[in-house]
Amino acid sequence: MTPRVHLDDWDTVSTELRRFGQSGDVTITKDRIHIDFSSAHVEVTRDGTLSTEMPLHDFVHGDTTVLIVDHDAGTLTVEADTVNYTFRRPGG
Repeated sequence: MTPRVHLDDWDTVSTELRRFGQSGDVTITKDRIHIDFSSAHVEVTRDGTLSTEMPLHDFVHGDTTVLIVDHDAGTLTVEADTVNYTFRRPGG
């Protein structure tokens, strides 16, 4: 089952993103989670900002409430009224 995690459940967000980022360098604070994969990174803040950076493009969304974490596919997706974006973990 692919977890849908709400940002208001920060403990679950932290657990799921720690697992998602196990092949990278994960930094978790009370307000932010940053995962550095060397060639790309993803950051989620407790107030709802999701940002990614990788070669050829960056993405920022400031109204994130739910993340969909697919560990098997290596994807992190934000779905909102105005956006549907998927970050693919380097290396799968």
